[in-house]
Amino acid sequence: MSEFVNELHDGTEDPEDDYVKKQFGLLMYRLQKLPSKSRARLQSDFAQKMIDATLSVETPRGILSFVLLGKTSGGRALSVMTKQPATIDWIDKFEPGSVFWDVGANVGVFSLYAALGNRAKVVAFEPAAVNYFLLAANCEANNLFHQIDCLLVGLGRQRSIDRLEVSQFRSGRSFSFKGKDEAYDGRQAAVVLSVDELVEEYGVPCPNYIKIDAPGASESIIAGAARTLRRPELREIHLELRDSKGGQRIREMLTQGGFAATTTSLHGGTSDVTFARVGV
Repeated sequence: MSEFVNELHDGTEDPEDDYVKKQFGLLMYRLQKLPSKSRARLQSDFAQKMIDATLSVETPRGILSFVLLGKTSGGRALSVMTKQPATIDWIDKFEPGSVFWDVGANVGVFSLYAALGNRAKVVAFEPAAVNYFLLAANCEANNLFHQIDCLLVGLGRQRSIDRLEVSQFRSGRSFSFKGKDEAYDGRQAAVVLSVDELVEEYGVPCPNYIKIDAPGASESIIAGAARTLRRPELREIHLELRDSKGGQRIREMLTQGGFAATTTSLHGGTSDVTFARVGV
């Protein structure tokens, strides 16, 4: 996720940045020297004020506000319109009043954009606690909690309890149940449910559109949606695919479910592919 951190450092650094960094370093040094009671009170108060000071980002649909916590969350906020333009274009084509599932929502960039202007009802799934906090906080900051249901749930083949490789001190990062190139020592238990279970047993509205961004889990998620894939309400699926055996199996499952690839966009060494229901 270094690309989101880099978003914060593009261009020449303003001299004011250097001044603020020095003042902040001095503040942190002075805090460390305080008695525990004073430090706890002041540091907690300062942290609260920093979280309350949201960042406003302009989009074609209106202004979005983002809670800043950790290096990566700021980069995600600033790159909402530029990091994955094909995904934004896809969301712009949603029919008004549609149900959108954002699987692997992270801090909620695409969930917020899809819901802005009452364009879609969103169900956002994020199993990592630190990212879920930011997802829910961003919904509150934008007064979109009535339009976005945030679920602290991972999606997979079937109901289970799995362990996420995560650091609760690295908000906004992309975490995985199966490990990534960037290893994290922390582990967090998470409830995992299938798409079919959520629709049939828990009454979550069947999606018209699904975005899947869940490293290492896409194949299991599609396998757990076998019955939902055949429902006419589900129109399109947008997900990251690699040129691998797993990617081929995903394509085969979606073809069997009545979908065909319609658009492909290269993104970070992989492809973002949109599959649409054949004949719709």
